[in-house]
Amino acid sequence: MQLIFLFFMIEVSLGWNPILSSRIIKSIDNENIITQEDYLIIAEGSFSIAYQGLQGYRELYIMFDAKTNKSESEMLILVNGVRRNIIQVQGEFIEFHMKFQHQAPDVLIQMIIEKQTKVEIRNFNIFIQECPKNCKYCLQGDCDLQLFENCDKLRYKDQCVDECPNGTVAEYNQCIQASLMEIEQAKSFLQEGLSTIQKFGEEKVVKLNFDHDFNGLIEIVFNCYSQQEKNIDQMIKIDFKKGQSQIMYPFLNTYINLQSYKWCQPKQELQCIQVKGLFELNFNKQQQVQINSYSRKLENKGFWEIESLKIYNERKRFYDCQIKNCSQCFYHNECKKCEEQYYLYQNQCLKKCPADTIREENRCIDYNEKQKNLNFMIKLESPFQDLQQIFGKISFDLKERISFRYENETTYIGGGLLDQWRRTTFSRQINLGRHYAIRIMFNISLENSTLDQDSFVYSIDGRSFNVYKNISFIDHTLNHNKNILNLNLGCKISSNGRCVISNYYFMIMNCSPLCQTCTGPSSSDCKIYQSNILNFDYQTFKCLDGYFLSENGCQRCSHGCQLCESFNKCLKCQDTKEAQFICQSNL
Repeated sequence: MQLIFLFFMIEVSLGWNPILSSRIIKSIDNENIITQEDYLIIAEGSFSIAYQGLQGYRELYIMFDAKTNKSESEMLILVNGVRRNIIQVQGEFIEFHMKFQHQAPDVLIQMIIEKQTKVEIRNFNIFIQECPKNCKYCLQGDCDLQLFENCDKLRYKDQCVDECPNGTVAEYNQCIQASLMEIEQAKSFLQEGLSTIQKFGEEKVVKLNFDHDFNGLIEIVFNCYSQQEKNIDQMIKIDFKKGQSQIMYPFLNTYINLQSYKWCQPKQELQCIQVKGLFELNFNKQQQVQINSYSRKLENKGFWEIESLKIYNERKRFYDCQIKNCSQCFYHNECKKCEEQYYLYQNQCLKKCPADTIREENRCIDYNEKQKNLNFMIKLESPFQDLQQIFGKISFDLKERISFRYENETTYIGGGLLDQWRRTTFSRQINLGRHYAIRIMFNISLENSTLDQDSFVYSIDGRSFNVYKNISFIDHTLNHNKNILNLNLGCKISSNGRCVISNYYFMIMNCSPLCQTCTGPSSSDCKIYQSNILNFDYQTFKCLDGYFLSENGCQRCSHGCQLCESFNKCLKCQDTKEAQFICQSNL
């Protein structure tokens, strides 16, 4: 049965993404085949298209144009050997679409047609509907196999371990392949006096002596004793030169930068937890490390001691990288740098940056990332969207055909084979909320236009703007603060040309959190704040001391902080011993 649909009549599906990996095109039965460009295939007889190594997904969607040198020919579509469809190919290009479930990581599409029959395929694309995050096999939307097991300890390959094996070091909660070289000079004196037991609340100074300066690492193993297996009241802080410090909570199995967390020999009827930390340090002559401890509750009895201390002066880490076309990886399979002619975007290496991004050197940057106060109201992202959700209702119609089309990794409106968008207009009313400006962006093409007065017109709240055929890209920002906006757009072509739009985005610039009226994005641009914001001073337009302004109102600063800009940025610490212990190093 022949499947021919208008794109905007297809039901909207979430999670559809085009397959951008390379494909292999081969003839069947030694017939001739020509690939003139990436999106055009000319074959005499049957051929196949293969994709390999796809990620977890549950459905495929195939779309292409096809024509033959005969008035009509049948073509059989096989996917991994399974018969999926028989289509009727004619002498002119026709759009074909088909969707079906398929979970195999490799896809082999065979197009079977009579020998001596010449067939042309163009704009061949496959979309996949991906599985949920962290799922590698799914069906009907449910995840059947989890990619990672639940593990609140350290991860090493597919195991959950208490301590990273030899040859690895912990980075966050993952064991990474590494090589460390211990300094022999340090062994002669570092163990002296390390085993002295300290109460929580006492400090210890470890002096280091080296003949030369170097960058290295210090590994400290602590035995910590407490009446409770877990508590947040007792802490150890390792202070380095130049105000650098690290805080450890030995009785909480938080594996952030810990090399191990395991039970040790009890002492004085107290439970013992052993934790190992590895810290980067710039070592200088006559360097020293000061180790402080603190207990919020004096009655909470506890002790600590240094079991061992080692110094390393060399570190090399080896990251497994399974990302295609990535040349260097960070921790946890995160791409650091892509190969030449590829661009890094959302941990993938792409040949071309997505339409709603900006290319900066070898990276693709989201508009949201570039300008944090942007909020997209309309995005033209895939050929599975609804035309009315993008453009609105048809306000003037000459029964012209306007459909979606996907070609060269771009979605077009008005780019279909039989489209004739010349006079149709659309109107849409949008509730924008609190904002101070709007921005509209799109690529416009007036194809086959012959008259200078032919144009594409868009109007915002009655103010009209014309786009003529010598202009191809619009990026228009306007000051605007009304909650309701009326947007109209349409084609005004009197000749045989047509309008085609791509990369269409409409966005607003938001006011700062909880601001009702503003002239810019910062809190100083706010003219009227919402009423009844707790812990907010309406005379200074700031939160009270100890709080910072967020989307949810005035939130408390971090523990021990008196003034802050955000939870992680403290400006002034409280004048208490606990604040000096926790807060000072975070200024």
